[in-house]
Amino acid sequence: MRLAESPAAVTAFWRLAFSVAFLLPVLLYRGDWREWKTLRAGEAALLCVSGLCLALHFLTWFRSLDYTSVASSTVLVSTHPLFVGLLSARLLGERPTRSEWVGLSMAVAGALAIGWGDFRAGADPLRGDFLALAAAVFAALYFLAGRRLRGRLSLLPYVVPVYSIAALTCLVYGRSLDLQFAGWPAGTWWALVGLALGPTLLGHTGFNWALRHVRAYVVSVILLFEPLGATLLAILVLGRGELPGWNTLVGGTAILAGVWISIRARFGAPDSRGTAQDQGGGN
Repeated sequence: MRLAESPAAVTAFWRLAFSVAFLLPVLLYRGDWREWKTLRAGEAALLCVSGLCLALHFLTWFRSLDYTSVASSTVLVSTHPLFVGLLSARLLGERPTRSEWVGLSMAVAGALAIGWGDFRAGADPLRGDFLALAAAVFAALYFLAGRRLRGRLSLLPYVVPVYSIAALTCLVYGRSLDLQFAGWPAGTWWALVGLALGPTLLGHTGFNWALRHVRAYVVSVILLFEPLGATLLAILVLGRGELPGWNTLVGGTAILAGVWISIRARFGAPDSRGTAQDQGGGN
């Protein structure tokens, strides 16, 4: 994202569009698209909701940075595991155990600590904070929809339409603002292709693969590794100016501990309310 010169909505569109371009030929060659014929109307609608929520997550999060500080935005969007945990219990009947809630809360607290050292008011902090919180909710709904649908669809028949709908949403939004979608320098295009190959094909697609096998809040809390990975990559790519402060070190430790507690609670001593479901890949 830092290496691309394009606006956030344009970056999100090309990131998703390139991902679809890479995955669609594989989907057509394997013939997995035939699974779409088995979907009921409600499931097809949920597929559209998943794509829309992914786009709205990107757009509201990126837009929040125009109004509030990076820290405030990151802190609020990092609350998505809590929303996933709460909504999983109500919508999917997958209630986190007490130990899992401890791990979820510790990991979110670590994400808060990482952003704590950079609080600034911003141009319109109330609006920015609201957008960042909305981004967290949209991320939670995206994970929950994926958890529901991945029991019915293989990986590519799920992610290709979801990424396509998300890309189309970003395109419509960007065009409404008269944003430029072409004419970028070569470095930006390489960065956009890299966003598709790395964060989307390996990142989001990997998380969507995992949604068939583990509960949505487990996938969501593991996503909190993102600040740690981003920090290490920033140091390697952008230089020593990206070295983390004490808050990143403390927060990173809390994230690692929280994720470890959550994973150990789920797989180290699984309870009877989902053992077969989580390990067998059912919905």
